[in-house]
Amino acid sequence: MKILYKCILFFTILNNTSLTYKIELSNGGKNVECQADICNVNIVFDTSSDVLSKQLFIKSKNILQNNISMEIPHFNQVSFISFNENINISTFGMINNKNDFLTIVNSLQQSSGFFLSKALSTLNNLTNPLTNKQSTFVFVSKYDNEEIKKSINYAKSLRQKGSLNFIIMSNDIQPIQLLPLQPSSIYFLTFDKNDTKQLKAFFYNNLSCFPKDCIRKKIN
Repeated sequence: MKILYKCILFFTILNNTSLTYKIELSNGGKNVECQADICNVNIVFDTSSDVLSKQLFIKSKNILQNNISMEIPHFNQVSFISFNENINISTFGMINNKNDFLTIVNSLQQSSGFFLSKALSTLNNLTNPLTNKQSTFVFVSKYDNEEIKKSINYAKSLRQKGSLNFIIMSNDIQPIQLLPLQPSSIYFLTFDKNDTKQLKAFFYNNLSCFPKDCIRKKIN
């Protein structure tokens, strides 16, 4: 499990398109292109007002809209769940393009309550027509010991489907407090000038749809 604060490096690669990435075989062979025709992504976003200030909530939304959206390979293969005391779902196939994604993020509003376990349970029960691996990214702002305990089995199931990654949005929760969920990686947002680039790199590097021997693109 990786915990990332401010140290992320990637090596540049050759030309790429939004759907196709140039790779180099790990054995030093000829460059080949690997396809990412299927890249299932789950985004779970905490909209609780219990801890996170409105200012940081808006900054987190802006990062989703202006930065993370640039690294999503296929929007129709994205599910988006927001949660506080209520759960709101946009399942696979409901988001057709970037504009749809931006509209969903822009509409997010804070409210009281923090039901992480219900959000992860809902995600586990979503019907995905594609059987490939899923990459799950969970934005959280609050530590609730009971919710963490209730989430353990759901987190295990999500890890078995691909990667389970957490992005912490406040000082109320520390990376060590997420360890019972055995995440694939954790990123701690500090909302400084480097966060936008580094979180984009964190997101891209934890997509499970690319072959292990791909040389990842450089994140600008």
